[in-house]
Amino acid sequence: MCRRCLDSTHSEGRDWRGLIVGALLGLLLSGCGSAPTGSDAQQEKAAAEAAAGVPVEPVLPPEAVQQFERAVQAMSSGDLATAEQGFRALATAYPSYSGPLLNLGILHAKAGKLDEAEKAIRDAIARNGNNAAAFNQLGIVQRKQGKFKDANDAYTRAVQIDPNYALAWLNLGVLCDLYLQEPQRALEAYERYLATASAPDAKVNGWVTELKKRIGADPRSAQTGE
Repeated sequence: MCRRCLDSTHSEGRDWRGLIVGALLGLLLSGCGSAPTGSDAQQEKAAAEAAAGVPVEPVLPPEAVQQFERAVQAMSSGDLATAEQGFRALATAYPSYSGPLLNLGILHAKAGKLDEAEKAIRDAIARNGNNAAAFNQLGIVQRKQGKFKDANDAYTRAVQIDPNYALAWLNLGVLCDLYLQEPQRALEAYERYLATASAPDAKVNGWVTELKKRIGADPRSAQTGE
């Protein structure tokens, strides 16, 4: 499969499934971590992050967690209307949380409503400017809109927030490789992806080998992308 095809089926497709399973990322304190396991654990994490000066979202009430998980399940099963209704209700009921808006943006993007998707994701970022998943999804939407410079900025911000965000590194690499014609930056992003990914990726290893040959054969490409 070519890199252009995989741009949507590998990096974006895998990120979509990951966000269905881990969509609580955007709802959690500071927008990064694992799903909440109880109010005590959330309170402890909130206190620790507040002491460290990390912006945090309020502790999520148990009933909101249940409502959010139902919407995520509907999203995963393909019942997008129910999922959208649930996320909209949560976004209204809990205006401090970014996760419902992020997932609304994902739903809109999957339906091809890119302008609506961008607005929802930007609204999520306005609620939590440290939500790396939101910046990664914003980059995906902007790449589809042909806003390559904006997508570059969004992916870059995602990896600044979370330097170990493998899929954001992968999406940045694909953008630099195929759309910005910046092979050196693509190589660096792919290598960061491989270093942070949870499992080996033979395809991306092949791309790295190809890029190294291309850059070595034409040193100008590392600087000019020509």
